[in-house]
Amino acid sequence: MRNRTLILGVTALAVAVTGMAAPSFAARDKMTPEQRAERMIKRLDTNSDSKVSLDEFQARMTTNFKTFDTNGDGQISADEMKAKRQAFRDARKAWLEAKAKEGKERNAALAQLREARPAMVPGMRPKAFKRVDTDGNGSLSAAEVASASEKMFKRRDKNSDGVIDAADFTKKIETKKI
Repeated sequence: MRNRTLILGVTALAVAVTGMAAPSFAARDKMTPEQRAERMIKRLDTNSDSKVSLDEFQARMTTNFKTFDTNGDGQISADEMKAKRQAFRDARKAWLEAKAKEGKERNAALAQLREARPAMVPGMRPKAFKRVDTDGNGSLSAAEVASASEKMFKRRDKNSDGVIDAADFTKKIETKKI
């Protein structure tokens, strides 16, 4: 009888401990800076060399530019930028409401969220928009975005080797001694 009681007690304790630990395993951890860097490189690297060249970066910016230029006039107005951000907010709200549901409604909300997700373009934030709009006409041209994205690329290329790779995201960049 004592053995049964002991076994039942240990089993109950094991179930309780497992039940408490399960939510922590199920919770999604925040991505580390290295994981975010790896994800960015993977997304932008078109020739699969684990590096992002300026050409690859500029090509993505050109594609992203077109998603913001909804009227196709070759300019991104502040209103187009604001509309893209608002569409994403609305899609995110719909996703949060449909997240707990199942079936078509949930899948449709997720598809809408993915479609509305804004791509990276210099000048997405209002203050940055004004900084990227170098001619001050209230809209961003492809040339202004290309120039700003080149500056962005150079900031990311911490070791100035002409590509963005894992080495650019390490804590310390070795400096050459002369």
